[in-house]
Amino acid sequence: HGGAVVGLVGAFVGLMVIAAIVNALAKRFEVPFTVALVTAGAGLAWLAERWTVLAPFGDLEVTPDAVFFVFLPTLIFQSAFHLDARALRANLAPTLMLAVPGLLISTALIGAIMRSVGASVGFDLTWLEALLLGSILSATDPVAVISLFSQLGAPKRLIVLVEGESLFNDATAIVLSRIILSVMAVGAFGAETMVSGIAEFGAVFFGGLLVGGTLALVAGGIIGRVQSDSFLEITVTTVLAYLSFYVAEHSLHVSGVMAVVAAGVLIGGWGKTKVSASVSAYLENFWDYIAGVANALIFLLVGLTVDMGALIDALPILFWVVTAMLISR
Repeated sequence: HGGAVVGLVGAFVGLMVIAAIVNALAKRFEVPFTVALVTAGAGLAWLAERWTVLAPFGDLEVTPDAVFFVFLPTLIFQSAFHLDARALRANLAPTLMLAVPGLLISTALIGAIMRSVGASVGFDLTWLEALLLGSILSATDPVAVISLFSQLGAPKRLIVLVEGESLFNDATAIVLSRIILSVMAVGAFGAETMVSGIAEFGAVFFGGLLVGGTLALVAGGIIGRVQSDSFLEITVTTVLAYLSFYVAEHSLHVSGVMAVVAAGVLIGGWGKTKVSASVSAYLENFWDYIAGVANALIFLLVGLTVDMGALIDALPILFWVVTAMLISR
């Protein structure tokens, strides 16, 4: 409806203005940008309940489909595109160790801790529920960490390991959580379930890589035939990011995250040789900006959905959750 569209556009413009102000303040006071965004979003939600003019902000919410099909492809592709493909290949074994066995260990540790102490803070969980929580919390967001690494002048290899792990463990965590949910739905866990779960993980993980790699080769071939056309070359990479996720996740039911990772790494390495020299810097700036917008909107929207009363009531639970995460890391 027309009114809904106008309200949505107005809210989007307002969020962009707020994100710009928060970014400036975060730099001024040396506060992590993502933390500042969530705090600003929570404050905006509080004001929206009291000021009619801000009511459209209170009606916004983050849906799973919006995160998966709108924001996630952009964020994943930008990170993969900027990752040094040669350095990633040289550190692939430790990266995958962190992203797969490492995430499984982290899931088990967080699950065991929350299973043990949950009842004492009114958060009694079954083993499957505790492991599901562990799998969700074990996927890392490296934005603030990488920013800190840059300030400290951390070794490049450490940055590659953390960025690479964050890309691969997103897919691992998503697949693992889906397997646990399937077990919870069936209500039983045995050798057959474990074997089928491992097989599903392999198919989803490597199937996503195959989809993304194939589409990236096609996209690279198209870009290689174009001469200094910024609109066409950037459009091809944008289509690649979203198409690889859509085809993998929605059509073939494999990992959309891994598809975008494969597409981004391939285009960011081999594909850069196909991009026109006059377009290369523009392409990188475009993906930096669009990923920055997506990141800002996600954290603002997360802040908008925070129920401060429920958050305060959950502080004892959050203390143990954060403790479990720190121990597992």
